[in-house]
Formats: sequence, structure tokens, C-alpha cells
Amino acid sequence: MKLIIAEKPSVARDIAATLGKVTRKAGYLEAGAYTISYAVGHLVGLADADVYDARYKSWCLTDLPIVPEQFALVVLPHAKAQYQVLARLLRQAQEVIVATDAGREGQLIYELIARQVGYTGPTRRLWLSSLTDQAIREAFARLRDNREYRPLYDAALSRAEADWAVGINATRCMTVQAGTLLPVGRVQTPTLAMIVERDLTIESFTPEPYFEVVATFLASTGTYKGKWTRGKQTRLNERDQAQAIVEKVLGRPGAILRVENKERKEIAPQLFDLTSLQRRANQLWGMTADQTLKAAQTLYERHKLITYPRTDSRYLTQDIAPTLPSRLRAATTILPDLSALLSSVRAKPGARVVQDAKVSDHHALLPTDKKPSPSLLGDERKIYELIARQTFAALLPDALWSHTRVETVVEDLTFVTQGRTLLAAGWRAAMGENEPSENPSSEEETDASGVPLLATGDQVDTTEAQVLDKQTKPPAHFTEASLLAAMEGAGRQIDNPELADAMKERGLGTPATRAATIEKLKRDGLIVSVKKQVTATHKGRALIAAIPVAALKSPELTGEWELHLKQMEKGEYARSDFMQEIAAFTHSLIADLRGQVPVLAADTKAKSKRKPSAATRTKSPRTSSRKRSTASSATQTAASLRTEQSASAPKSDAGQDSSLGTCPLCGAPISQTAKAYGCSAWRSGCTFTIWKEIAGHHVHEHEVHELLTKGQTTSLAFVSKAGKPFQAQLKLSKDGKTEFIFTQERAVKTPQDM
Repeated sequence: MKLIIAEKPSVARDIAATLGKVTRKAGYLEAGAYTISYAVGHLVGLADADVYDARYKSWCLTDLPIVPEQFALVVLPHAKAQYQVLARLLRQAQEVIVATDAGREGQLIYELIARQVGYTGPTRRLWLSSLTDQAIREAFARLRDNREYRPLYDAALSRAEADWAVGINATRCMTVQAGTLLPVGRVQTPTLAMIVERDLTIESFTPEPYFEVVATFLASTGTYKGKWTRGKQTRLNERDQAQAIVEKVLGRPGAILRVENKERKEIAPQLFDLTSLQRRANQLWGMTADQTLKAAQTLYERHKLITYPRTDSRYLTQDIAPTLPSRLRAATTILPDLSALLSSVRAKPGARVVQDAKVSDHHALLPTDKKPSPSLLGDERKIYELIARQTFAALLPDALWSHTRVETVVEDLTFVTQGRTLLAAGWRAAMGENEPSENPSSEEETDASGVPLLATGDQVDTTEAQVLDKQTKPPAHFTEASLLAAMEGAGRQIDNPELADAMKERGLGTPATRAATIEKLKRDGLIVSVKKQVTATHKGRALIAAIPVAALKSPELTGEWELHLKQMEKGEYARSDFMQEIAAFTHSLIADLRGQVPVLAADTKAKSKRKPSAATRTKSPRTSSRKRSTASSATQTAASLRTEQSASAPKSDAGQDSSLGTCPLCGAPISQTAKAYGCSAWRSGCTFTIWKEIAGHHVHEHEVHELLTKGQTTSLAFVSKAGKPFQAQLKLSKDGKTEFIFTQERAVKTPQDM
């Protein structure tokens, strides 16, 4: 039997459809001479710490660091049924064709299954970049020996095990010492640190006033405006200086000293990779990175309209270039305005489009040659159109602009007017309503069509002059678009040239995992996104302030790892050497963290004094059944690398806790159960209760204490029933009800309203 293993059921169905008549079975398909089955993402992962020793179920500093000599594997709880299907088929197979996603993680998914089952028979690799019938048939004609991809597996497994070691140990160490969960991850934590740093920079920014002078001139051909300029200086620090210029030139004659008209080309944009696609969709429509990825994944898997979306390349290989005309023609089916541009497409794309050396696992995002249906709507329609128009634009001629610069002199003072006019649309003709801003080279540039025809030596009159009061501005808050760009370019912050070079192509995380990292930060209540602005919550700031080891907050750690993983993929670096370095780093890390008792916030002093000591065992955080399926395996528990750790804070023993405060209704001490904080006099009929989970936020003990002693909390992060994050304070009403106070609207609502 020839067994094909795909990563998802939908991909298995697509492959089967190209091989012959399909017969459906329980957990697999049969088509011609092939049996086609599938994983559902990861079926096998790294085991949790307690598999090595039962005592690790409790978290204790004296047990750290936990660094297994050999990492154990487990079948993930949610995947047991499908794993059993694959295990039975693998034992019967004479040959296996690996058809999981073509990349590090896809290779890891198959190899861990085969390793757990014990399959060592003949194996070949099917490398797919799109799921059209033609692409699948062509990939079958290019099957490779799976052993050629062993370095890819080594890199993926090494990264997973390294994340396990750092994530498990750092999180346990910080959590036990803090008395509350402090999740730490190689990608998540530096990303959060960037957001916190930006927020603090904005808050500490002190605006400084400056002044500009703008004059209006009347020429024989019309009026125009100019800004006072001296060399490169356009700003004045004193208003009196600016006012003196106004008084000197107002009503005075002047002359045109110089008129310059230059034609400049605006280079066509590159093709999309996933990150640039996510950034553009966020800029245009406010779509989150996760929404864009899901829409692209649907276009790839269900509709077969685009190539593999999780790509980190913006280039094509030479063999793909000849397929471009048929792809463009297919796109015009639902974008008829592009039909007229087909004749202008460059027959031989240049080096900004085709470079084999810049393509590793997958080429840039492209539409396929399948004609889209007019019924394609919603986010899928937006993302398809964006990719199609970008593909057209990348293959069209440059845009051509006329740049105008006029210098006007009045009383020996110079005023500059700048503008530009589009002469030839070039690639911009493909952008439709998605046309990017003109992005002029200077903020002083305007539409030159509004500047009258002027010539050197022309006389003018200064009809108006005024002082513009301005002030310096802080950097803008992150949007998801700018955050993705910062994650992608994180290597630029690294001084070591070799590490920075390793980060150039990946940055923090990969295109496929950055959306998950941002969503994880939201779910953990560490960041919020409101009106496109991404900011850190109080909890997020406290977490970064509590981490004393700079390496955990810097992209440099990722740079070091990525450098070695890239070398490993090329067979230039031994996996054993990398793992020895990880073990040494983990021991050093725990030594640095040990004894660093973080103070999350000033109000934690009011928290329970029953914090676990360094030797006290703390029950490990529990997870919901949904999270447990992903977080219980080390690939994702410490996993940390794909979605980083997900766990809830260790729960204190249920019972009376006088440190929380007293009941506002009857004065009795507050106690807590697994689900709520409530009055200990409940047997006497007191109904006062504060639920531990309110609108997606886990209410901690110090927040309860603050609520009971001050009547309201500081601003906290919540999620509405519609799934939208929001900031609000919790407040106690006179009858003991818990209410929201919205910091912007100052409106009061109960949690039930949300």
C-alpha cells in the first residue's frame, strides 16, 4: 500500500481527487493505488514535565531547571482517534508520501507521528505550493526522497525542544516567585516589550512648541503658497521670530528665484508575503493579522484561488514566471478593470519579482489560474482582490511623477513651494480603490496641479502671511500593521551583524505564527486593540517590568537561535551542539531568575501574604479542556514557540481569606471558591459575590482587594460578547453589584450587559 499523509482533511481530499475515483473510509480515503490519510495539525507533541517525574505536577523552584536528556513524545488528547488510524495505516504501508505543509512545521508534524509509531520504511516528499489539480500533478512528478528534508526536521524539533526548556522553566520560576502566573516566551515576551516601550515613550513625551511661516503669493497666472525656508530649516523656536518674518514680508513684492520641474519614477511594489499582506489589510480595513490569515487560508484550501499563504518570500523562481499570464487572466474574471492592463504586463519580470535565491520553502503569494466565482464575498473577496491587484502592480511599469519646486524671495527671505503631478499611472492603475497613499517625499509636497504656471524672474505680491503654531509629536501607537512590521524587522535592533542577518528573513516569529502571537497577547489580557491602536494593558506592563533578564525581552535570543537553525537546515550545524547550548542557557537563565521576586504593581502589597516560598510546591495552572488540547503537549505547552504558553494562574486554596477584605453588605470576611470570591456569611443569607471570570478577564486577588477597599479597580482588559477587547474599571454599586466604568465614555454597565 502507498500511503499519503496530508496535514489536513481538506488537503487530503484535494490530493485524492487528482488520483482517481475516491472512496471514503473512516479517517482516510482511497483513490486508485493510493491510500490518503491526514493529520489534524499536530497529533504528537513533546510530553509535559510531569511525564518525566510526577513531582513536576506541582511547581517548585528547587526542581528547576527541568532539562530532559531525551525529550519524550505523547499523543495529544484531542488527536488520539486520528492517530490510531494513521498508526494502523503506517504499519501496513510499503511506502509513505509525506504531503504535510511544505516547511519546518509541516515536516515536524509528519516526523513525530512516524517516530511515535516506529515507521522506518521508504518515504518520499510531496512539496506543494498550491492545491490546484495541475499543481498537485506536477508535484507528484517531482517527488523527492524524504531523507533530503531531515535537516528541516532537525531545525523544527530543536526549536520546539528549546522553547519547551526556556518556556517551562522561566514561566515556572517567575510564577512561583511572584505568586501569580507570569507567562514567558521567546517571541511573545519581546513583542510585548516593544509595545510597552512604545506606550511608555508616548506617555513620557513632552511636546515642544515650534513655529512656521506660510505666505500666499499672487502672480500674473494665479495664487500659490510657500513656506519660509532657510537652508533645510523650516521651523522657528520663538514665536517672535516668526512674527517678525510675517511683518517683514506682508504686502511686499517678491520674485521667483528658481523653478524646477523633474520627472521621477515610482518603482512598482513587490509581491506579497504573508506579513506584508496582513499589514496592508490592516491599513485598508482594520483587519487583524489573524483575520487576514484565516481568509487567506480559506482561499488556499477551500477555493484553490491563491498559492500557499504562510510564505515569508516576496519573490518567485524562474520556473513560476511563465505561469503568470494565466494567473492574471483568471483574476480578471471578477476584476474586469484589470483586463485592459494585461497588454502592459512586462513579459520578463525583473529582479524585484524573480530571484531563485530569495525563495526557500515557498514563493510569494500569487493567485492561481483557477477562475474565481462571482459569489466570492466578504473577507475572502477582499484578500483575493488585494493579492491579484498586487500581482498585476508588481508586473506593470513604474509610475511617473512630475515634481515641482518653486523658490520665491521676498525681502531676502526665501519661501519654498513643492508639489507633484502624476504623469503616467503605471502600476498604480492596477490598485483600484486599494491604491496606496501617494507617500510624497516631503510633507510639504502638494498636488502640483494647484500651482500656477510660473517662470524664473516672475514678479509676485505677498497678499497674506501667517504664523502656524505647531508642536512636536510623539511616535504613534502601534497598529497591527506597524506591529507586524516591527516584529518582522526586529533584527535591525540587534548590534551583532551575524545575528541581525539571521533575523532579516524571519524577525520575531514567522509569518505563520505572528498573528497567533498577537492573538495570544490579547487573550492573556496583556494587550488590547482599540480603533486600530495596539497598547499594553496594566498587566502587560507589569509583566515586562517584572522580568529582570534582558535576554527574555530582546529579539536577540531569537536571532541566536535562528542563526543556528538556518545553519542546521543547511547541514552546517549539529543538532546535538544546539541542544547542549540550550541546556547551558536554561541553567544560566534559572540562576539569574532565582531570587528575583517581581513586584507586579504597587497594589500587590495588599495581596495575600501567603505567597509560595522558593521551596513551596504550587499546584500547576489548570487549563480549560479546549486549551488543554493544545497546551498539554510540550510542542505547545511550553510551546511557547508557536502560540507560546497558555495557562491560567495557580488558584489559591478555597476558603476564608481575610487579606481580601470584608463584605460591603454585612462586614464578614471574604472567602473564595474555584469560581468566585464571596461573603463567608453566605449561610446566613448574604449573597455578595464577585465572579473570578468577568468578560474574559480573570479577576485576581489583588484586584478584589482593591475593589473592596477603594470601591473600584484600576483599568483592566476585557473582551465583549462580540469578541472585541475593551478597557474598563470594575466598580461596586451600593447594593454590592459589580459594574463596569468605561474610561472613555464614563458609562456604567453591569458585566451581564456585555
